[in-house]
Amino acid sequence: MTTSPTLDLTGRPVSRARSRSHIPVFPFTPVSRHRLHTALDSVADRGHGGVLLICGAVGIGKTVTVADWAANHLPQTHPDTRTAWITVRDQMSLWAELRARLQLRGLGAGRPAAGIGEADTLLEALAAQRTPTVLIIDDAHLITDPLALAGLEYFLQNAPESVTTVLCARFDPPIRWHLLDLHSRLTRWSARDLALSAGEAAQLCDGHECELDGDTLDTLMSLTEGWAALVRIAAIYLTANTVDHTDALAALARPPHAFADILVGELIDTLSPSLRQFLTCTSIPEEFTEQLADDLVGGGAAHQLYELNRLNFPMTSLSRGGAVWFSYHPMLRAYFLAEANRLGPDLCADLHLRAARQLMATGELWAALRHLLAVPDRRPLASFLADHALALVLADHGEALFDALAGAAPEVLTDPFLRLLQATDALLHGDSGSAQAYRDSTRLQADDEPVSLAGPYRLDALGAAVNAELAVATGTAPESTALPERLPPADRPDLDGYLAVTTGTVLVLRGELARGEERLRVALTRTRSRCHPRLRLIAVTRLAVTAGLAGSITTMRQRAERARAIARDHDLLDLPEAVHATALEAYGAYLQGTDPQPGRIEILCAERIRRDGTPGPVAGWLPHTVGTLLHCQCATDRATATDRLRRSIGRVLDADPPPALSGGLLGAAVWTLLGVNEAPTAQRLVERARAVLGRTPDTVLAGAALAAFAGNHQAVVTQVEPLLTATPAAHPVSRLTALLLDARAHHQLGNDPKSREAVEQGLRIAAGHQITRPFFDVPGAVELLDYYAGCFGHHSAFADTVRASHHAHRRTDHPPLTATEATILRQLPSGRTTQHIADDLGVSINTVKTHLRGIYAKLGTSSRMETLEEARRSGLL
Repeated sequence: MTTSPTLDLTGRPVSRARSRSHIPVFPFTPVSRHRLHTALDSVADRGHGGVLLICGAVGIGKTVTVADWAANHLPQTHPDTRTAWITVRDQMSLWAELRARLQLRGLGAGRPAAGIGEADTLLEALAAQRTPTVLIIDDAHLITDPLALAGLEYFLQNAPESVTTVLCARFDPPIRWHLLDLHSRLTRWSARDLALSAGEAAQLCDGHECELDGDTLDTLMSLTEGWAALVRIAAIYLTANTVDHTDALAALARPPHAFADILVGELIDTLSPSLRQFLTCTSIPEEFTEQLADDLVGGGAAHQLYELNRLNFPMTSLSRGGAVWFSYHPMLRAYFLAEANRLGPDLCADLHLRAARQLMATGELWAALRHLLAVPDRRPLASFLADHALALVLADHGEALFDALAGAAPEVLTDPFLRLLQATDALLHGDSGSAQAYRDSTRLQADDEPVSLAGPYRLDALGAAVNAELAVATGTAPESTALPERLPPADRPDLDGYLAVTTGTVLVLRGELARGEERLRVALTRTRSRCHPRLRLIAVTRLAVTAGLAGSITTMRQRAERARAIARDHDLLDLPEAVHATALEAYGAYLQGTDPQPGRIEILCAERIRRDGTPGPVAGWLPHTVGTLLHCQCATDRATATDRLRRSIGRVLDADPPPALSGGLLGAAVWTLLGVNEAPTAQRLVERARAVLGRTPDTVLAGAALAAFAGNHQAVVTQVEPLLTATPAAHPVSRLTALLLDARAHHQLGNDPKSREAVEQGLRIAAGHQITRPFFDVPGAVELLDYYAGCFGHHSAFADTVRASHHAHRRTDHPPLTATEATILRQLPSGRTTQHIADDLGVSINTVKTHLRGIYAKLGTSSRMETLEEARRSGLL
């Protein structure tokens, strides 16, 4: 049968073949689902006998969405497509109903009422007509008769290209869906695809005169997860409770009767008693694995999960840490939690304990804590805190941990071990003032001989670690900090590792680099087996600091990169320790004349809102200063960038106490300021640093830089020579800078032997550590390398590398050479004759002579020997 379109009163084409009398009509205006309507159009447009299977629980929006599309959207986009809708009631009359909807009466007479024969007859008729057709079978899960299922499977597999079939069901009818999958004819939609978006939920609520603000809407979406029927009931409920939507939503967390009726009557009552018991027990945790479910119900979880999946029960699954985690819809979980509570407090406490033990075994410590807080007996909680609270603090859960304890078990927070943990958390966030207050409160308790839930060893170990870290954070003299002579045998890897890290750091700051490095390596050893990534990050970062203090810049960079790799592998790049590692690597690259890697400057200069609500750098002002220093080297607006550097290092000096500016960072800032002719600003910075830090190699060299910039060469010699004879020797960067200042000053004073000796000593230090930056900072240092070029023995290659660097800037008075002149100049050191040079270049001897005259004129020389000397002095060779 063929049909032709006619026009309705508005002039729009309407197919006479379309039958809409059996499409459901609703007593409300459906929410516009443009996204789903477009997807349904896409399925209908494929033209390959496609099948769309929509499965979801009651009220998820299957019928409403498809009916709205079929009745209102499809006629506009596909006016020549006919629609047949049946809702399964009597599965034995399935094909007869389809024939009636399609106006194919009389076909199939004498055939079985259901089965492949009836389906085949219908297929023949549809294939003969070739009319674009959409068949919609609602409540398809009610088809259970084997003959009806066989007929349905046959129909779907052999449907002509002009037919698109849409099936709406609560769960998959038991036919061989994989055969359709193999031919790419099956599309599946689940409850997740049908869930209302926040905008659609807001539109639905507006239809019930329930206007929600952003926060209330977010809460509604977290409770309902876009389940359409629940959103509609919630909107009605909120409309009736107009005084305070927040309180009304809080009440929804315990499902009211309207929710319970739809959940129980349409979903839960259909489940077997064993499944309901399984759901009751496994609703205790927010999410669970199969192993956790076995522990909660005593075994058989795999079968029960299979049954729930087969019934398309509203739950989600995700893979994490090598295991599959399941979770129920929040409203369903709330219902079954209420069921569990009705079974008595003892059963609930037992389930919470079982859940906590299994979660602890899998490393899900934060989830385990929530269960232990629900257990009236505090002994399991105390044991958990003694074993795992430090790990939670190191995982950046400290603030949430203490808030949870304050709400559910405030008496625990008075324990001295918890006070020290609060101090640890404050130290990890750079709040040394709060850390000191927490630490001091434990000392006040010590007079009463407190009995800690952690026991005396762990209490003493954490106390020693906090004291050591406080000494580092507050600038307390490392020599006055009491440290355990030997590290005790491992009890808890995180606690022992933290003790080793903190005491090792104090030893490093004392100058006992070998002992400090040994303890930091012990920390790595004790934390590797349990994979405490933040402790490993801290330990490797401080090993990088140790290498930097020892002057091994290359090792410092390598260790800093290793620390960044740890942070990257464990998603810790936003932690202060990772930013410190970035600063160490970037500053090492700066000292070695290497440009920073892309993105490093942005990381170092980034700011965030701190715990006290004020903005500030992620890891403090010292890494921020490194970032602004590096930015000055590449900024187009040098004046603005240098002003940021001045302000940043000023904040470093304002800190109480200020950190030690080792490795020449103060000097680098002063040289940068002088590079933009900000001598008065540099002078004020040096005076401020002297007032704060006293006489240190950094402040001495910063003063010498000012003297060099002013041309006071004798003052430079007077200031730097004590550094060159000091015992122990200054840091390699400081010593190299002092030698170059000394060499340049003696050169200006006419003392050539001393100048050359200082340059040679500086090259030995620089080549050993691959340090180049001081050559670019100290005015005239590169020119000295040019002046003595070829006289440095086995260090000449390193000197040539420095001279050739793009960071090397020279002051020259002669005009630049042309490309050809530069080529001929590079031929002169070979000793070849003018004729040989001409032959090599393929030009005439007169051309070479002409260019040589140009070279002599530009360099102000009159012979080949003078030209070579001047070219080396000016860096041309």
